[in-house]
Amino acid sequence: MRLRLLAVVMAVLLILVVVWQVTRRGESVAAAQCATAQTEVNGIVGSEKEAYLEDPRVADVFRCAGLTLRIDGDGSRDMVSRVASGYDFAFPSSTPTAEKIMQTRGVAESYKPFSSVMGVATWKPTVDVLRSAGVVERVKDREVVSIRKLIEMSGRGTTWKKINAGSPNGNVVMLRTTDPADSNSAIMFLSIASAVLNDDRPVSGADTLPELLPDLCRLVLDQGTKPNTSGVLFEEYLTGGAERIPMALVYESQFLDTVSGQKVPAGGDHVLLFPNPTVYAWHTLVPLTPAGSDVGKLLRDDETLKDIAAEYGFRPQGRTLADRPNPPVVVEPPDYQVLELLLGHLAEQRKAAQCPK
Repeated sequence: MRLRLLAVVMAVLLILVVVWQVTRRGESVAAAQCATAQTEVNGIVGSEKEAYLEDPRVADVFRCAGLTLRIDGDGSRDMVSRVASGYDFAFPSSTPTAEKIMQTRGVAESYKPFSSVMGVATWKPTVDVLRSAGVVERVKDREVVSIRKLIEMSGRGTTWKKINAGSPNGNVVMLRTTDPADSNSAIMFLSIASAVLNDDRPVSGADTLPELLPDLCRLVLDQGTKPNTSGVLFEEYLTGGAERIPMALVYESQFLDTVSGQKVPAGGDHVLLFPNPTVYAWHTLVPLTPAGSDVGKLLRDDETLKDIAAEYGFRPQGRTLADRPNPPVVVEPPDYQVLELLLGHLAEQRKAAQCPK
C-alpha cells in the first residue's frame, strides 16, 4: 500500500513538472516572438481615445510589436494645424478632418480601425418630458431624439421650464455640444442639423449655406460657452445632473465604455438615445511616418486590440456587437471644404455676437 501511494505521488509530481516545463517553454516562445528593440511613436489623438490608447494591455500589444506609444490629446479640429509638430500619426475622430490632414501633408493612406455613432446622453426623467413634448419619438421600433423637433423648439425659444413645469431650468431646449471651432463632435452635430435643415440631405455646396446659417448659428451660439473637447463635455454630463445638462451630444463609445475612469455609473438614470438622424464618426488614423503606418495597421488588424476597443465602447471594423444596434436613420457629413465654409461663417457670427436673420 505504501509503495502504491509513493508511486501515485511520484506520478503526480512528474505530471506537474511536465506541465511546468511546457508552460515555461510556451512563455519563452511567446517572449521570443516579441520585439526586443523599441521605436517611440508620437501621435496626436482625439480626447475620447486617450484612455483606450493608454490602457496597459494596449501598450503591451504595441510593445510586443516593437512600438512605444506617446500620445497628446487634443480636439480634432486643432490637429490640422498641429500635425507639422513632429508627430508620427494623427488620429482624429472623423473622416472629413482626416481627409484635410491627408491633403495638407500629401498623405495617400489612412486606417479606420473603429467607429462610434453620435448619441444623445440624457436622463430617464428628461426622456419622459421630451416624449410628452413630441421630441422623443419612435422610428423603426426604436426611440430616438428628433433633431427637427429640437430645431423647431429652439426657434420658438421654448424653455425647459415651459415643457416641464417642475423644472427650474429657464434655458432654451437644445442639445449641449462641444465648440465646433475645436472639436469634431460639434462638427458632427452641424452635419446632422444641416442635413435636417436641407430637406434631410447632406449639404453638398456652399450655395445652400446662407439659407441654413441662421438656424445653425442659433443652435451653436445660444449655448453660450462650450467645452472644447468631447471628454470635457461628457464629464459635465456625468457630474452636472439632469437639470444642468439635460441632453448632451456624445460619442456612443463614451457612454458604452466599461473600463476607463470616465464611465457611466451602474444603476443610475443615465440614458443614451440616437438622434434622428445621426452620423457615424469613423476614427481615422493618418500616418505621417512609416512608424505611424505601423500603428494604423496594428489597430486595424490585431484581434486583441479590437477586443479592448470594444470594451471602450467603440465599434471595431468588421465586427457586429449585440449591444450596439444600428441607428434607424444615418446621414453622411459634408466634405471638409463645406464644413470649413460653415465654420468660417460661424466664427464671424461669434465675433459679431449675433446670428443672421
